[in-house]
Amino acid sequence: MSSETALFQVGHLERLPLGTTYPAIVAHVGRLLGRLPRNTELTIDYTGVGRPVFDLFRYSGVSPVGLLITSGVTEATIDGIAHVPKLVLISQLQTLLHEGRLKIQKDLPEAKILVGELMDFRVQYTAGGHLTFNAREGRHDDLVLALAIACYVAAGGGLRYRGLMEFYEGQLGGGVLPPKHFVGVDLGQSRDPTAVAVVRRVARPSTAEVRAPGFVPEVTGGDPRLQAAHVYATPYAAFQTSRGQKYAADESGLIEVDDPDDRCDLVRAGCSASR
Repeated sequence: MSSETALFQVGHLERLPLGTTYPAIVAHVGRLLGRLPRNTELTIDYTGVGRPVFDLFRYSGVSPVGLLITSGVTEATIDGIAHVPKLVLISQLQTLLHEGRLKIQKDLPEAKILVGELMDFRVQYTAGGHLTFNAREGRHDDLVLALAIACYVAAGGGLRYRGLMEFYEGQLGGGVLPPKHFVGVDLGQSRDPTAVAVVRRVARPSTAEVRAPGFVPEVTGGDPRLQAAHVYATPYAAFQTSRGQKYAADESGLIEVDDPDDRCDLVRAGCSASR
C-alpha cells in the first residue's frame, strides 16, 4: 500500500490565460473536479494571494488542501495548512522522474512547455548558504509547481495522519489502495499564469502501465536541446547523475556527455544546453 512503488500518471496540464479572475479560476477548477471521481483531492498554492482564493473555494462548496511554499528545508502543518519548502517539492518531482514513476501522456499540449520549465530550473545558493531551486530570471515555473504540488500530496504529504488514513483505506480495498486523482493548482500573479495539473496515482500498476513510455525517455528522444554531446556549467563545477556517473566542467564550463539520460540529469541539475 506504500506510495513508494506507485505510478503517478499525469493526464491533464493547463495554463489559464493571464488576467483570469480568481472567481473564474474557482469556477473552472470546480468544473474540472466535476469530471473527475468524487474522491479526487484538490491542493492549491496558499502562498501570497492563496489565502483569499482558498476561502473562495470553500465558499463554493469545495474543500481544498492549502499548501504554503516556503524556503528552508523543514516541512510542517500549521492550522491545517501544509508548509512545504520549494526544495522538497522540486526534489520529490525529480526523484519520481529519475525512478521512472512519473508518466505523462504524450499528446498533452502543455507537455513541451513543462519540459522547458524543468530545464530552466537552477540550483542556487542564498546569501546564507542555503540551497534553493528557482527558474531562471524571466522564466515561468507555474506548470512545474502545479505538478509538484499534486505529486507531493499524491505521494503522501500535506496532511497529518495521511499515511494512517490510507492504510485503513487500503485495508478496505483488500490490501491495495485504489487509483486516486490529485489536482494541484499554482496560483498566478500579475505576470504569471495560473497552472493546473491532474495526477492519477496507481498503487499497484499493471505490467502495461509500468512499461508505458515515461517522461524522461520522451524528453531525451524528442527535445533537440538535449541531443548535443555536451552541456555547459560554471567552470570546474562537479555533478553526479542519478546512476552515479560523475562529471566535471573544464576551465570554459564545458562538460562532454554522450549518454542522453545523463544529459537530462545534468540539465535538471542546473547545466545549460547552450552557452
